[in-house]
Amino acid sequence: MNTAHAACDLCGADDAEHLLDSSRLDGPLVRCRRCGLVYVGSRRQDFTFLAADEARSGALAVRVAELGLVDHAVEDAERPLRIRADRERLAQLRRQVTGTRLLDVGAATGTFLEVAHEAFPDAIGVEPDPITSAQARAAGHAVSTGTLDLLKPPPGGFDAITMLHVIEHLDSPHQALTLVQDLLRPGGVVLIETPTIDCLWFRRAPQHWRQLIPDHYYFFSLATLTALLERCGLQVVEHAKVGRSVSLRFAADRLRRAGVPFASALPPVLRTLGLERRTVRLNPGDIISVVARRPS
Repeated sequence: MNTAHAACDLCGADDAEHLLDSSRLDGPLVRCRRCGLVYVGSRRQDFTFLAADEARSGALAVRVAELGLVDHAVEDAERPLRIRADRERLAQLRRQVTGTRLLDVGAATGTFLEVAHEAFPDAIGVEPDPITSAQARAAGHAVSTGTLDLLKPPPGGFDAITMLHVIEHLDSPHQALTLVQDLLRPGGVVLIETPTIDCLWFRRAPQHWRQLIPDHYYFFSLATLTALLERCGLQVVEHAKVGRSVSLRFAADRLRRAGVPFASALPPVLRTLGLERRTVRLNPGDIISVVARRPS
């Protein structure tokens, strides 16, 4: 038995093998020998959100800045393409469920809600970070500051819940998905988008994988995510590796984050050639989208 690491959030086993150490993670990356879940085995600073916590948010921002992971100018310029991606997610939801009531977990500044209202007029959000949730409210979105355990469902429950790049940040995905199951109406669905460990990038160059960042704590495969959803009373009805339209400037920035040699030289070349805003469709294979239903 390995008692040096936290117990597995999926199966509860206390027997994990060490995979790697990275300065970009908040602790060693391990794999449960029983079920295969990959997670950060012990946490140095713990940037997971147990509740709305401005100090924790501030500490995370400092650590991300120290590592140079985010170029805010690149991220801000990508907003139109993110809206396009949100419309694709919305279409994915509408293939599986009807209704008006949607909850966006980890709503941040409300960018997905801006699109979600087109199909779910009663859409609301919850966001633990007090700064971004306040920005969402200032923009006119119904976003509360807090976590899932503080929410009360509407009469009959939510028709749909979205967790877009959220589950990997949580203290306990199992606890969160148990709450999601309670908040959904019978027949309602949850859409999860998250990095997946089952990808060529991690197998070939794990230390340089772009998804290794300080507040990522869980890395699912389709098998482990399906097992967790089923344990929480939810049935997978659709899954896929996610492709998105991005600018060449954004693609170059992600290569920089991955530590690809000479990637930092790409942006000035793209600017000189007038190609930095050129849009391409990419599917690197390291993000998975899963829709799961609460049985009727």
